[in-house]
Amino acid sequence: MKKRFYFFFPVLFVLVDLSVVSIAFLTTQKVIGISYPLGSYTIETLFFILVSWTGLSLLGKDFKIGRPSGYEKSVTKGFKTIAGFLALFSFFVIFSNQEIVSRTFVLHFAGVLFLFIPIERVIVHLVVNKYRKWGGNYRNAIIIGYDQLGFSLFDAINKNKNLGIRCTGFYGSSTQIVTKYPLKGNLKDFLNSDLEKVDFVYVSENIVREELNQIIELSDASFVKVKLLPHFKTDFLKSYTLKLIDNINIIDVNYLPLDHAFNRFLKRSFDVLFSSIMLLFVLSWLYPIIALAIFLESRGPILFKQYRNGKNNEVFRCLKFRTMYLNEEADQKWATKNDHRVTYFGAILRRTSLDELPQLINVLIGDMTIVGPRPLPVKLNEQYINQIKSYSQRHTFKPGITGLAQALGHRGEIKDLRAIKNRVTLDRFYLNNWSVFLDVKIIFITFFELIKGQDTAY
Repeated sequence: MKKRFYFFFPVLFVLVDLSVVSIAFLTTQKVIGISYPLGSYTIETLFFILVSWTGLSLLGKDFKIGRPSGYEKSVTKGFKTIAGFLALFSFFVIFSNQEIVSRTFVLHFAGVLFLFIPIERVIVHLVVNKYRKWGGNYRNAIIIGYDQLGFSLFDAINKNKNLGIRCTGFYGSSTQIVTKYPLKGNLKDFLNSDLEKVDFVYVSENIVREELNQIIELSDASFVKVKLLPHFKTDFLKSYTLKLIDNINIIDVNYLPLDHAFNRFLKRSFDVLFSSIMLLFVLSWLYPIIALAIFLESRGPILFKQYRNGKNNEVFRCLKFRTMYLNEEADQKWATKNDHRVTYFGAILRRTSLDELPQLINVLIGDMTIVGPRPLPVKLNEQYINQIKSYSQRHTFKPGITGLAQALGHRGEIKDLRAIKNRVTLDRFYLNNWSVFLDVKIIFITFFELIKGQDTAY
């Protein structure tokens, strides 16, 4: 059963992939209004697309869906394959004299792929998870160590059926046996056991190096993977990486997803694309209208430029449409409900968050990102940096136009220390758990919350 799955699933995965790529190819033709005749160039182009995509997908092992991994890993693999494919396809278009395949076609084709492939990868990941939950493509595991850490892992495996892991029992020493956790014997019994039907060995017990070497040696002989469970508390290690320096294990305990260069590339690419589209198709015509309304209602500049703390706590000028009469407290005092400083039209801008639109320029020039921790004015920021634990972590990446805290209703005036603590907690969660999906989800939640309206938007 195991061998059949590993033979048929990659084939099925590639076939689904190629179907989606073919649909993307035909959709692109439809979008740009080209009705291709059945000429040789169409067959040649499509053949190159299918063959190169298949090669890149298999080379990147896109079909391998890890048991503890989330959807973002499947999508990230898809993005890497798209990037490599587009590079190959561009060279093909340039050097194969395919004049009918224009740059417009390539750009539209790229856009359609970036839309279709992530959706397909998420669906495939969901299907595989369901299949594992129903009992297919499972792996057998045992735990060495009859202790609380091993019990916690056993419970987690049984709770998350979609992992496709079945824990058959424990090996270890104990004077008290818990019925819920089946004990199969001690370490000596394990070393004399047959691992033919075992796929994973989790080592929880704090054993000496010689015994661990024996476990690894036996597992290697049976082609079984050994996984070590750390004995120090890891609740603060939401994401970390293990590195090797001359055979010395080094753990980065504060490694964040956005420390990875490829993740930063993905986020920056999205920021540039999103902000460019918004500036071109929205702010280009909306700016003159808002500017005229601000100019007619009160004297002063159209844009309000405020110094705020960004990445690494560096100061930058954050742009907003001016929503207040000119006053000396703008940098030191939060806007309150029915604030006399806010103009009538400014209240509308603040309620709809249209006053934040100029920050798209901050995004384009690289000071900000679309989704990230909201920046505070410098003087207000200084009030909290020494009062709240881990406050500075929110400055490890660029600030955003919107963020997880704002999407969940934590916006506007901060009345007490508990309110800013809640925001910091959500900001830290976002940075520790960043993914493309989380960004998209926050954007959608923000959009719907703006339509619905928030009580704190003043």
